[in-house]
Amino acid sequence: MAADTSGATGGCDSSSLGKLPPHVCLVDASTQSSLRGPIHARFRKQLNPWPERSMIPSVELITNVEQLSADDLNRWNELARNPLQRWEWLGSWWRAYQGDYRLCVLKIKRQDEIIAFAPWCLESRVGTGKTIQFLGSGKACTDHLSLLVADGDIDDVCSAVARWLAHSADPTGNTDEQRLLWDSIELIGVDRSDRTMNTLVESMQREKLDVELADGLGCYAIDLPATWDEYVRMRSKSGRREVRQSLKNIDTGTIRVDRVQDQQQLDAVWDQFVTLHQRRRHASGTTGCFDHPPFDVFLRDAASKLLDAGLLELIIATVDGVPVAAHFAIADNDRWYFYQSGMDPDAEALRPGLSMFCHAIRESIQTGRTTFDMMRGDEPYKLRWRAELIPAREIRVCSPRRSAQLRQQVVKVGVTFKNLVKSGLGIGQPQS
Repeated sequence: MAADTSGATGGCDSSSLGKLPPHVCLVDASTQSSLRGPIHARFRKQLNPWPERSMIPSVELITNVEQLSADDLNRWNELARNPLQRWEWLGSWWRAYQGDYRLCVLKIKRQDEIIAFAPWCLESRVGTGKTIQFLGSGKACTDHLSLLVADGDIDDVCSAVARWLAHSADPTGNTDEQRLLWDSIELIGVDRSDRTMNTLVESMQREKLDVELADGLGCYAIDLPATWDEYVRMRSKSGRREVRQSLKNIDTGTIRVDRVQDQQQLDAVWDQFVTLHQRRRHASGTTGCFDHPPFDVFLRDAASKLLDAGLLELIIATVDGVPVAAHFAIADNDRWYFYQSGMDPDAEALRPGLSMFCHAIRESIQTGRTTFDMMRGDEPYKLRWRAELIPAREIRVCSPRRSAQLRQQVVKVGVTFKNLVKSGLGIGQPQS
């Protein structure tokens, strides 16, 4: 006769085994609490083969900036790895360009702790449909963009974001208000070496999303030595002569340089900076960024916010009190990000733009920074200054929805809208 084990410690209730994996046996709380240390780790996993749901990151879709509290934005800036990922920059961009986009920031939490943000927005395009991209995209040309997450949470966060994207794109459809219907993703301004974004790519591929990778337009940066003299020695013979001649006008007082230090100064010089930038661009036969009105609103707002945060480096050069050159940079303790400049073409004989550039590099070294980032673009002059390429990557994803797949094919083969309608593929019809 079989013994009655229904009340025994560690016994199995055979009526429940049909619902459990065959290797799992129910153990009471007192037994589980005794299973401590590495010897029992494997057994503990068998006791509870499913991860605790409370430890799986949750994803919240933010579609209105008012949903982001002051604490949220403080956490955003804590997670940002460089000033271009901070809210002072990306929030200013959003306020200026929000009429053309829909906010779709993802806030990722583990229980009550915010562990990440995906700083995204959605743009409706003719070719690629509802397209997710980074805040700060487009004319702003923001570089070094990524998900905002600490190193220890990268894997969990990227898995959660990829699952959320796959769920949102599920063509079977649902009415979940946290679902965002999207057709494509285009993430530009990403460093190829960015571990977070590389992990996100792998996570999206595991979710069977259609991911395409391409080389992007990289940044160029100078690894700064400890002293200015060491940097000068890095240059060629002609380069050393160029540097010394360029700084001579500043060091002798022919060109005066003034750094903006408060909001009153910023107000006073802003129009001068814009005019110098526009004159330089127009003289070269190209348009300036400020020919696009939202850009002026964006950069002016960003300059004010960055100044308050101690991250703005706006320098104006004057000759006899007349502005002749300007240098706009964003800088933290380690890195100087050279973003924009301007120059009066009538003062070209003095080469004030070159003098300002030398001054900025010297200032970066003297203040202990380790990198002078010349940002996106492969202009030949950057190599002359001993800058090295930081390779970039462009990440594109097509939604599994049928209409999105058709859009992608249209973009790839260049089929005209007229021919598409004739072919009966249904673009322009209600989307699934």
